[in-house]
Amino acid sequence: MTRGQRPDTVVTNQSMVLFSSAAGVDRISYSNTVNTPVLSPVLALHKSADKTSVSLGETLVYTLTATNNGNVAAQVVVTDALPPGVSFIANSVLRDGIPLPGVTPAAGIPLGTVAPHITVHIAFQVIVVSLPSSLQLRNTAVGRYIFTTLEGREVHGETRSNPVSISILSYQLSTLLTASTPTTFVGDAVTYTLLLKNEGTRPLAGINARIPVPDGAVFIPGSVVAGGVYDPESDPEAGIPLGNLGTGSAAEISFRVRITAGSDPVLITRAAITYYVEETETVESNTVSITVVHPGISVHLKVNYYSAAPGDSLHYVFTVKNSGNFAADAVLVDAVPQGTLFIWDSIRIDGAVQRGARPGDGVPLGTIRAGASVIVSLEVSIPATFNFQQLPAVQNHGNVQYTFTLPDGRSVRQVTRSNTVTTLILSPVISIEMTGEPPIVEPGGIAKFKIQVANSGNYPADVSVIRIIPQGTFIDPDIVTISAESVPGTSYRGAVQLGTVDPGQTVHLTYFVKINPGYLGHSIEGYSTALYLFTIDGRSYNGEARSNTYRLIIEEISE
Repeated sequence: MTRGQRPDTVVTNQSMVLFSSAAGVDRISYSNTVNTPVLSPVLALHKSADKTSVSLGETLVYTLTATNNGNVAAQVVVTDALPPGVSFIANSVLRDGIPLPGVTPAAGIPLGTVAPHITVHIAFQVIVVSLPSSLQLRNTAVGRYIFTTLEGREVHGETRSNPVSISILSYQLSTLLTASTPTTFVGDAVTYTLLLKNEGTRPLAGINARIPVPDGAVFIPGSVVAGGVYDPESDPEAGIPLGNLGTGSAAEISFRVRITAGSDPVLITRAAITYYVEETETVESNTVSITVVHPGISVHLKVNYYSAAPGDSLHYVFTVKNSGNFAADAVLVDAVPQGTLFIWDSIRIDGAVQRGARPGDGVPLGTIRAGASVIVSLEVSIPATFNFQQLPAVQNHGNVQYTFTLPDGRSVRQVTRSNTVTTLILSPVISIEMTGEPPIVEPGGIAKFKIQVANSGNYPADVSVIRIIPQGTFIDPDIVTISAESVPGTSYRGAVQLGTVDPGQTVHLTYFVKINPGYLGHSIEGYSTALYLFTIDGRSYNGEARSNTYRLIIEEISE
């Protein structure tokens, strides 16, 4: 019975006897009919491969299909002696898609009991490890089976598959792309190295490697080294020429990239290499992945006042957040703005007072885990002597220095800066000058006083002047002039309202007083004071300015 031929299920037999009678007549006599059932498996084995040609280092998948075309189940084992030049990939055998760990085709692949009209599919992988002299991979699988007859006899048999022949290319360029580190960070310099080796039997010409720089990195010009020679004009994006590579020879190509801000969490690239043998061939390298560590430390600053006056206290709040994927140890520095005074023991971290902490030494924030944040607050005061004319605003920002350690053991220190907040310093600067004339006056005489109030600051104020009437005199209410505007009939009791004095404005107050006729003193002297009020963002402030001292001589009346 040929391989795959279906047997007849019953064999029928009958005997016939031919004889002659005494009378000389020929006759035929038939026996009874005997039917004998035929019981046997008929195993058909077909082999195929997923490729018709391969190169050194390539993987090949063989597929075997076993079908029982008989009428009896059989125990089947398929053996496949692999051809020279390939190596079996361990644990790659699949039976109907189910792995068979530890099974090898050379030792035999058990198919189990294959019932009639059942098909079993076997697949396994091999890798090409050498070039046989014939440059052909040719072999045949053998299926061995055993079954038991109705009488209890064990019957053994075997069948062979069709032969499978695969050609091997005589040229082979093996590649290996690596990076100097599996983990990196923004600002780091990473070196990519491409190893090329001619493992074929023929020289390779015109080798050119194109290696795309992944998003999140930039090529460092002049860093290409090809075959041990610096090639400053080459660019991996455009392709790095290497030239020829003889049989068994190897060469390296390397270049460097800089990791940039905003890079992806993983940088992925692979090389595409072209070369010429009989025609131009292209091979791709393995894929290289580099994980970018992003501590992601950011600082946001807020201040309680965006407009303030000398003497105010500014409350600063720094929110330090780690929005990256790696923990970092952080320190807050440069947190006190120029021209201000730090308020002792005002530093708080997440609400806890840091006794004795000084921002000039840096404020340790500890380890900030990925996704965590730390809130730091502190207070400074604006000195009353703050020269806002030279420095009209207080600007502040904070720097956070942070350190993290990569899985490869490298420690990295980086700095991030907060936003800048600006507080305008607003204040009136009120000055007052006072003069009286004539310098010598008699009792009962008239003296003229002039008061000049100026605002040399940058903010308006409501100003009033007090102590304008010297002791021993009384004012003439009908001769009071404020900046050339007379206000007769007003009752003055030593204070005059000047109204709002704007920045750069000067208000003049002129009035006359009469010396009491019975004044016994030898002189009249004193000073005046300007009281002022102003409001910033609903907060009220007040102050006073004292004038110079005046002195008038009282001349005695001769009898």
